[in-house]
Amino acid sequence: MLFTQGEAAPWRFAVFADTQWPLESDSVSTVGNPHSVSVDFINQINGRLRTLHDIDFVVYLGDLGDAMDIESIQARATWFQELYDAGIGVFPVRGNHDDGPHSAREFSRVFPQTVDGVMNRTPADAFLWTDSNLHHLVLSPRGTFQMGNDFSSPDCAPGRSYAFEYRGVTLALIDQYMDERARYCEAKDQLDWLENVLSSRADSTPAFVVAHKPLIGACHDDNLFGDDPSADSANTTKFMHILNDNKVYAYISGHDHLLQHSLIDEPGPGGKTVEQFIFQGASWKLYPALVSPTIDEKFNVPAYGKTRETLINSETGTIGYQIFEVDGPRVEANSWAALTGITWGELKESMDLRDKFEIRHRWGWSLRGKQTVLKQNDDLSALNDVYQGTEVKILSGKWKATTKDFYRRELSALASTDWRSLAGFQSAVWTVWGLEVENGKWDTPTYTLSMTVKEGADVSDKTCLMRLEDGHWRCAGAEPLQNGPWSSTQKLGAQGYDPATKTAWAVVNRGGDFAVGYEGMTVSTMPKSIKEKSEIAEPNYDLLGRKK
Repeated sequence: MLFTQGEAAPWRFAVFADTQWPLESDSVSTVGNPHSVSVDFINQINGRLRTLHDIDFVVYLGDLGDAMDIESIQARATWFQELYDAGIGVFPVRGNHDDGPHSAREFSRVFPQTVDGVMNRTPADAFLWTDSNLHHLVLSPRGTFQMGNDFSSPDCAPGRSYAFEYRGVTLALIDQYMDERARYCEAKDQLDWLENVLSSRADSTPAFVVAHKPLIGACHDDNLFGDDPSADSANTTKFMHILNDNKVYAYISGHDHLLQHSLIDEPGPGGKTVEQFIFQGASWKLYPALVSPTIDEKFNVPAYGKTRETLINSETGTIGYQIFEVDGPRVEANSWAALTGITWGELKESMDLRDKFEIRHRWGWSLRGKQTVLKQNDDLSALNDVYQGTEVKILSGKWKATTKDFYRRELSALASTDWRSLAGFQSAVWTVWGLEVENGKWDTPTYTLSMTVKEGADVSDKTCLMRLEDGHWRCAGAEPLQNGPWSSTQKLGAQGYDPATKTAWAVVNRGGDFAVGYEGMTVSTMPKSIKEKSEIAEPNYDLLGRKK
């Protein structure tokens, strides 16, 4: 079904991970980051989450603090309070720095929402409002509020691993750590529960599976199923098949303190893949040390005779968070991050990064579209598609990235598409994500895109291929419109309409939303989408999140 006006509005949630700070007394800003929690960075990001992104809740990926103790959990819970006061929910899961029976008991006590979705019930004796000035941001207090429904947990990890449904979307969070009796509920023992959760949802709705550890790490050997990515091939394969069979496009993790987006191949010959995201957080530790071979090469080549990771995007040395926008079966996500100025290493003091956050990586997917893996120099014509009377063709162009990762591995592209309909256009609306060649920039390889008009659509000498940019629809090319077909001599910016094939075309170097319209037309507003930094008026607030 195409998007039409009047459907439910898009909504957003954030993903945030690894807020660790050292306890050592020689750290310059330990006082401002109490109980091994990076409060300074939390406040900078909390301010953005409260004021800039219109989010419903935050998914937290674990490692609440650096020390494996109750105080770090309490301190992190304390600094979620500002989100509760703003009406923003919090759905956390534990990490390896939150392991142990005492931490398990305290986690369940300070985050009771993992059972029923009722927010803002932090026990009074858990608050640890401490910082360098002994004061904190005070917002208008509010009572409890509820988010989500159909909560469930595996029998061996009640309230620590959990799943719920929210506005048609299913989220499942996996905790693989000790319970209050020092017993483990390993990921392999939660697979039947996970399969039941994912298979019971509607086929047309997105789902997200979340845990602290990835399937294949960027700088840690350990993973969701063991000490290294070859440790438990049978249950790794079962997990990947569960996600594939239930159309789960995103496995989300933290643990490695960097951004890495990749496709993970199953251990055996079956060919199933999972799209994996490792997200950076706000920690003093910025991985990795530059070592070789990669974890993928070190363990998977000896075990399976192959590498299992296709690298899509990677970036080190940043502090950041992610914003996911859900619009029915369509998901668009942005990684907001600030460069620290170092590629890897350890921070000795917090930084004021408030004016440095920008979108460093954008991607998306849709149950209405398709996904295509493009390796270096692959022809973009693999994206050709047709949907309800509109045909998209890439007439020229190849994909090639300009950067490599920290291991000097070449990147591939995961080009994802979507289709929607909007009144006033002469075609359906086509979206393409994933063709950008460098983090923080929106250039793609130059390519020629053509789209056919609908049967019976009115055309004129102003008909053009349009692109949505900064909230406005404009002709995608910069040159005067031509009447006739595209030719291989056309350069970037050329555009035209071919009446013989009823096709609008343009030579472009951007992804995004495209449709056939005409210069100067007035189009009904598209659903609200995530804005880029240049569109947002950021409030002026201090490191404690208080507006100046």
